[in-house]
Amino acid sequence: MRYYQMPLIEIDQLIKLGEVERILSQVFFPAPSRPTIVGWIEDGTLDGKQIGSGGNWFIYKSSLDNLIEQSQPRRLAA
Repeated sequence: MRYYQMPLIEIDQLIKLGEVERILSQVFFPAPSRPTIVGWIEDGTLDGKQIGSGGNWFIYKSSLDNLIEQSQPRRLAA
């Protein structure tokens, strides 16, 4: 008997804006303000969305990881 295994689905975690602010304060000095982070979502720098009746902002973890990675200085191979 053969079994078929479905491929694993990758789910991109959503992170609350407050947590994103905390993380970015450890990466950038000075830390970006909340309006700046929302502006980055609106201009496509970060991938996120508003959820719920309160319109709370959430950012995709992969997008935040990419922003942080791109902000780091490039190291030349020795």
